[in-house]
Amino acid sequence: MTDILKDEAEILNGVEELLLVTDETTEAESTEDIQQTPGAVTAGEKTEAGNTVLPQTKTAVTNKKHWSRRLVIVTGDKGGVGKSTFARGLAQTYLDMKKEFLAFDADISNSHLSRFYGDKCLVRELDFFTEGNVDIFLDDLKELIEDSLDTEGAVIPGKSLFLLELPPQSMRILKDVVQQMKFLSTVDELYDMRVTIVVVISRVMDSVKQLITLYDFCQDQVDYVVVKNLFFGSPENFVRYKESSDITAMKDILIESNIPFLEITMPDLIEHAYDYLDKNSLTFNQGIEQKEKPSVKGRVSTWISKFKEQVWLAKSILGLENVPRL
Repeated sequence: MTDILKDEAEILNGVEELLLVTDETTEAESTEDIQQTPGAVTAGEKTEAGNTVLPQTKTAVTNKKHWSRRLVIVTGDKGGVGKSTFARGLAQTYLDMKKEFLAFDADISNSHLSRFYGDKCLVRELDFFTEGNVDIFLDDLKELIEDSLDTEGAVIPGKSLFLLELPPQSMRILKDVVQQMKFLSTVDELYDMRVTIVVVISRVMDSVKQLITLYDFCQDQVDYVVVKNLFFGSPENFVRYKESSDITAMKDILIESNIPFLEITMPDLIEHAYDYLDKNSLTFNQGIEQKEKPSVKGRVSTWISKFKEQVWLAKSILGLENVPRL
């Protein structure tokens, strides 16, 4: 574990130098610099996951465009993979870095964002499975990004950063939203908003399959962050993901098209500390500030520090750009 953390620290230092070269560094430049050189792409046939990895059939949308707004969608389709923990960690990071954002908790059967952060930031619940609710969500975004006036006539700037946590088993609904509502192209063209899909994975084959399925209907219309949850083991233990030819082909296509596809890890939080936060519905920051359990304070403090180091690697597509590193 010490060697892994040392390697991650070295990577972080190198990436940070690239990201902080000048204030004028664009979103495209910061993300492209940390991607690997694309290799050969074999596409067009059925893959091991039962999907078809196709080459781009249209001019790729590249990150040479700088969008003024960002929607970060956290998914992991299978329950228990760690998406709620990641969403909470990202919300805490936004708060600590004083980023203005609005969160949507669509996992209403297990509303972690609402329960832990509902009184710390703006969190709205969204019933993702009820027909018509996503249509309302899309229309609500239009009002939320527009400036408004307070009672005294002062301008209240519209929101530019949104966090959406999806419930388990929502891939079919998301696919319908993308294909039938043209959700991704609509928010791009009308709202000047880019979507980042965060996929939290475990070591099982289902994680590989759902990521490929996601790519099949999102293609180059989104940026991608794959999060390896270290609760399931060290990064090198994600063998099914690492050795999947489907994933390799998908990554090569995206990187060749200048679409960010970034891989980070989420540190494991020891069960004793995690359960204490859960039992008392504490934010990560509250876990650090409480004095009842010194062990929890230390564990959570270390966890959130490592978490922030990792999300910093994808800062330009997670809405963390133009902020000082803590």
